[in-house]
This record gives sequence, structure tokens and C-alpha cells, in this order.
Amino acid sequence: MKNVLFIMPFLGRTGAERVIFNLVNNINSKEYKPHILLYADEPERNSLLRSLREDIPVTFLNVKGRARYNLHKIIFGIRRYCINEKIDTMLISDGTANAFISPFLFLLGDNVKKIARESNLPSLYEKNILAKFLYKSCYKNYDTIVVQSNDMLEDMTLQMGLPESKLIKINNPVDIKFIHEMCGKTPDFSYPKDKINLLTMGRMTYQKGFDILLNSFSKINHEKFHLTIVGTGEEKENLLKQVELLKLDSSITFIPSTDNPYALMKHADVFISSSRWEGYPNVVIESLACGTPVVANNYLGGINEIITATNGIICDIETELSNALNYVSSLSDVGIDNDKILKIYKEYESIL
Repeated sequence: MKNVLFIMPFLGRTGAERVIFNLVNNINSKEYKPHILLYADEPERNSLLRSLREDIPVTFLNVKGRARYNLHKIIFGIRRYCINEKIDTMLISDGTANAFISPFLFLLGDNVKKIARESNLPSLYEKNILAKFLYKSCYKNYDTIVVQSNDMLEDMTLQMGLPESKLIKINNPVDIKFIHEMCGKTPDFSYPKDKINLLTMGRMTYQKGFDILLNSFSKINHEKFHLTIVGTGEEKENLLKQVELLKLDSSITFIPSTDNPYALMKHADVFISSSRWEGYPNVVIESLACGTPVVANNYLGGINEIITATNGIICDIETELSNALNYVSSLSDVGIDNDKILKIYKEYESIL
């Protein structure tokens, strides 16, 4: 049986964290023994640990502050764990930290396979000059680099200069059984009963394009629709001011966070993904698994590999939101292909 170590800052609400949660909960337990190594023991940010399989060991590095300033603690913590637990494969999924660790992979042992899971488009997302340099010079030190979409594959090869032989494209998995169980629970928040309820969620950053969505939402019949935005982040104050300027206070609800996004997705009429770019939008797949159709902005990052004529529409959110909402209102029996999800788990197992 192979010992596989999954390394993350936290295991909670972000898309990347839910992907790792799905992998460790659904990995073939007859062939693989999953271990989880997290940066810090913060219950609020590790909410998914409550739903983790009981036989999976979880260890904390007790890192305080940003990962790049604690590299020595992270690297030697990983090394110590790999030696003590006889780890065969490690998979780290932390974007920028992946890059900062890449020059020091030789310290983690020659007998440990080292896999990086990339979750964004570094050429667009990464602002740190040193991190970009490390992507281009040292990221190839990983044995395998997992990307989720053709756009990510192109970004890593053409923009970051990585050899294609190091890259493998595997779409994000979802845990359909877990999602359906969570959908059956009462949502943490309720929607207005007399409106068509639109839902979006994610970290409030420039990338997520919530400002674009607010401008577009102000131009449609917002007496008919209600928009709920779930998330926090550096752009929240600007978004609140934008809502005030657009006089949308009665038509928009902000929710800081929820441990059960799936119940909210299930009870929404439409999920909206307004991003400027993504790596591969896990939240869109999850919405479809909840049976909720999606209106997505036409962005780079795999959205065209997810949305079809039967589950949603890709459009220019700025100018086509009204028509897009009319289109998805006619869709029914939205779902996700379970066989495709099972294939994704097998693809991950094949590289471990």
C-alpha cells in the first residue's frame, strides 16, 4: 500500500481545499493510505475536517503567517513527516507556495515522488516577481504538475515555459454523494420567496469579477431578481460602496461564509460565475452537481470544458446577462456525469 501525503495550508472553504478533501475521501483505500499535512490548526479555516474519513491521519505544522516567510518550517516539516511515515508520494496544492518550495525539493528525499497541483493561471494571477521567476526556473523540479484545463496547460507551457512532459491535465473531482447529503440539509441562510434567486460565491478579489456582475445586475429588472454573494476578501468594501451607488441595497445580500455552500446552491435558481479568469472553476461543477444551472462569464480557465447547452450558458456578463438568465430559466434536469467523475479519481490514482 502506498503512503500518499496531501499538503495544504487549510482544509476548509476554498475550491482547492475541497478538491483535496474529495481526493482523500474517495481514494482507493485498498491501494493508497492518504495522510494530510496542514499548515495550522485553526478550526474555523479547517471546517472540512469534520467530514473527513476517520481513518485519515491529520497533522499540523503550526505555521503562523504567510507560507513564504515560513519556508524553513514547511520544508523541514514535510521532510520529517515523509521520513517518519515512509511517504511514497507527496502532493502539494498551494499555488504560490508550490513555487517557493520548488528550489528545495531535493531536501525532501530522492525516494519521494513530488507532485504539484496548480489551481490558477500564474501568468494572470501571480503578482510576486520572485514567485514568477521560480515558476519559470524551478517549477520543473516537480516530478509531475497537475493542471485542470487546456487553458491552464497552455499558460504553464507558453507563459511559464514548463516542459509539457511534466504536465498532466486532470479535471477537478467532486464528491457527488457528499454534495447530495449536504444539499438535503437546511441552508444556513434563506432566500427571498418572491424573487428569482441568483447565487455567486468566492473570494472577493479582482479575479472573481463581482464588480462586473454588480454593474450588469443593476441594468436588469432587479425587482424580479435577488442576488446573494457569499465570500469575503480585499474587495468587499469596494463592492459594498458599489452596491450603495447603484442603489441595489434591497436586491443584494452579502453572506461572509457558510460551511454548507451546497444547500445554498440547491435552493438557488441560477448560479453565476462572473470571473475574469479561473484555473478550473470547481464551484461551477459543484453547482451543476446540485442541479442548479450556471451563467458564466466568457473567461479563460476551462469554463468551456464544463458548460454545455443543457446545463448553462457562457456569455459576456457585462452585456448579455439578461438574455442569459432568460435562457437558463428554460433548462431542467441539470446534473453531472458520475462516470466522468469516477474517471477523474482513477486518473489521480494513476499518478500517485
